[in-house]
Amino acid sequence: MKVVQIISHYVPASRYGGPQHVAHGFGRALARAGHDVTVCTTNLENEHHDLDVPVNQPVEVDGVRVFYCPTTGARYWGFSPALARRSAAEISRCDVVFLHFHYQFASVAGAFYARKLRKPFIVFAHGSLNRGGISHKNGFAKRAYLRMFEEKNFREALFVVFNSDEEKMNSLYSSLGRVIPSGIDTTGATVAAPCPSFRDLHPELRDRIVILFLGRLDFQGKGLDLLLPAFSRVVDGGHPVHLVLAGPDHQGGLDQVKGSLSRLGIEECVTVTGLIQGKEKEAALRDCDAFVLPSRFEGLSIALLEAMHAGLPVLLTENIGFAGKVKEVGAGVVARPETDDVYRGLLQLINPETRTGMRGRGKSFIASSCNWDSISNRILAEIAEASRES
Repeated sequence: MKVVQIISHYVPASRYGGPQHVAHGFGRALARAGHDVTVCTTNLENEHHDLDVPVNQPVEVDGVRVFYCPTTGARYWGFSPALARRSAAEISRCDVVFLHFHYQFASVAGAFYARKLRKPFIVFAHGSLNRGGISHKNGFAKRAYLRMFEEKNFREALFVVFNSDEEKMNSLYSSLGRVIPSGIDTTGATVAAPCPSFRDLHPELRDRIVILFLGRLDFQGKGLDLLLPAFSRVVDGGHPVHLVLAGPDHQGGLDQVKGSLSRLGIEECVTVTGLIQGKEKEAALRDCDAFVLPSRFEGLSIALLEAMHAGLPVLLTENIGFAGKVKEVGAGVVARPETDDVYRGLLQLINPETRTGMRGRGKSFIASSCNWDSISNRILAEIAEASRES
């Protein structure tokens, strides 16, 4: 099968988070299974810089053919006539199209040519249709944009992929969707004895109960404005805890974090690392004691899957995808997106007996249900079923 994925940003553009990792993991799994996979994307690294990659020519990335196309103005939207031309050419030769990352030129162009050339296409929501997230910031503009540029794509797709029951229930266009979880690479050495240890890299963590946050420093979206006051109360209670915030700045979130730490007087109890990847991230997942993700609204976080696969007890809010599954398998604590409830969740998480009971509970589930090989097979089966029904 010839597969084309259209996405505005692609590895190694780590600034843009989950969708590119979903596209990359999914594409690699399809390629391993013998399918011909092409990705059409831009060469954007972030809002100001481009990736150091060849453009307008095929680049092999882990068995996947990738075309990085330059943008021409409107960088935030990823406007790229070159990407439109490449998408048209590749879609004309493919069997199925996958679209990722909304509010971007790439998804608009990809859907336009898939419809024009009468190719079946699937849209991944990636949490971008969550009603709470849309209303939280620029809600009117987002709804207008969806109605003007994206609604036809959702309605004419074979289906929309939501990555959890929670995401589908809380999203626009839910009636058009199917629930298929995102995945991670569970075959590699995700937590296999990296060196040096994370606690050696950060001596301030020694003899502490270390809680890891792994994600963009989106102060309100990721619930850091809830987490930091809650964590401050835990510190005030005399508990030997330390919080690690590992992730890139997001729209001034780092300055907001620093301001909050200063006001709360907990700078010495919190380590802000910036983005961590590779062996350093493996070390963090191995050496920390627990994982926290207090987002106000989110689909299925790749970081959450990685933490569960590493066996860490987790604390997440009820609006995050897989909250129900975390409860079901006993892998962590689910809290309301409120400071008081996050505080109560932290107290549970730092209790040694509670942590011991939760540790490892999510690992087998993630290994069996959220690996990309099984998920890619499921997506192809869903496509076959939807094609028969259409």
